[in-house]
Amino acid sequence: MKIDRIFLIISSLLTIFFLTIGCGDKYSDANKMNEKFIDLMESYIEDLNKADNAKEVAKAMNRYANGMEDLWPKMQKLSEKYPELKDKNNPPEELKESQKRAEEVSKKIFAAMMKTMPYMMDPEVQKAQQRLGEAMIEK
Repeated sequence: MKIDRIFLIISSLLTIFFLTIGCGDKYSDANKMNEKFIDLMESYIEDLNKADNAKEVAKAMNRYANGMEDLWPKMQKLSEKYPELKDKNNPPEELKESQKRAEEVSKKIFAAMMKTMPYMMDPEVQKAQQRLGEAMIEK
C-alpha cells in the first residue's frame, strides 16, 4: 500500500535527520537542514490534523510535496556525507535523545496519516499522494 511506503520513507528520514540534532560543529549543516525538515513535518502533521475533507487532505499532501521536492535532494546529499547516521540501532551516544524524539514524531505522522484514510479513494488525494511519493524517490 502506498501509504505504508510513504510512512516508511518518512520514518527513515526522521531518524536520519533527528539524529543530527545536538551534534557539535561536525554536523552543523545537517542541523540547519534538520530544522527545515522539522518545520515542514510539523506543518504537514498540523495540516493533516486540520483536514476534514478530501480537498484539504490533497492540499496538505501537495504542500508537503512542494517542500520535499526542495529538501529531498539536499537531504540525500547529507545522508551520503554522514553515512554513520544511517545506523538507527547504533547512533552516537550524543544522538540517542534525538532518536527518541524522531520516534515520537513518527507516531504523530502515522496518526495524522491514518486520519486521512477515509479520503484515500478520492482522485485528487490519490494524485497528491502519488506526487508526494515521487518527491521522495531517490534521484
